[in-house]
Amino acid sequence: MRNCRSILFIEFIMQSKKIIIPVDFTPASDQAISQAIQIARKANLSLLLLHILTKDSLSSQNNGIVGSSDAGKKLKELSARVSEQEEIRCDYKVVFGDLFNEIPATADNADNHIMIIGTHGVQGFKQKLLGADILKIVRKTAIPSLIVQDQCVCRDFNPVVFPVGGHDEFKSLIEATAMMAALFGSVVHIYSIVRKGDTGSEKLRENILLTEKVFKEQSISYKRIKEDSNIFSVGYAKQTLQYAKKIDAGLISIMSVKSDEHYYFAQADKESLINNEFNIPILCVSNLVNNE
Repeated sequence: MRNCRSILFIEFIMQSKKIIIPVDFTPASDQAISQAIQIARKANLSLLLLHILTKDSLSSQNNGIVGSSDAGKKLKELSARVSEQEEIRCDYKVVFGDLFNEIPATADNADNHIMIIGTHGVQGFKQKLLGADILKIVRKTAIPSLIVQDQCVCRDFNPVVFPVGGHDEFKSLIEATAMMAALFGSVVHIYSIVRKGDTGSEKLRENILLTEKVFKEQSISYKRIKEDSNIFSVGYAKQTLQYAKKIDAGLISIMSVKSDEHYYFAQADKESLINNEFNIPILCVSNLVNNE
């Protein structure tokens, strides 16, 4: 049973907040909306559907007026349908500009709590966003980002695999994961892979202790899991995903930025996690806005 501190924690972060969902009218963004509805119900949040009109996506006819009107009409209809069928407030917004700038700029608003964005795996977001492109966007986004695949497996975000790292500002990921775990009653697996001769950095050990401290304070159920390295691989993604599959994980939480100790292979690891073949949603948090 959660204590009063945990309940107050949830109430504090959920005051009049929105979930922002970039929409490209594909199954992936439909999946993002579906997952957003789950969270909105639990947390009493509203939704904001966002479509970015780029130069490429605008119709050349009438200087793009037709393209703009069509997108706005589709988004308005989708918003109304979600509001009516789900009984959740759902607003919409169409913005002109570049995807990499306009999505983070719209998301980084005090009214927004989390962004949920759909990906088509290695094909990326329909508007030319691949795995690396998704990372560029979430790294520029100050609020947490939940990345879901078009075949996303819905297990109510439980249990959560939480790979610990030696990142600065790691507490932002801890708190975002604690929020999701508190909402869905999830058990968090604080996970690390131990390689022979590698004792880990002091920062890594500090972040493990901080994670356990915050989870205890918020009454989050957790397990500490240490696995010996059993896969020949430069990075850690493959073994992490195997563990996530073994426990039927409903969520994996990661920092979207790279840590100093694993800088040279972290990008490939993160892309592998985002595009994982098991269709497990990925919660990403950035420690720096506009970090490349």
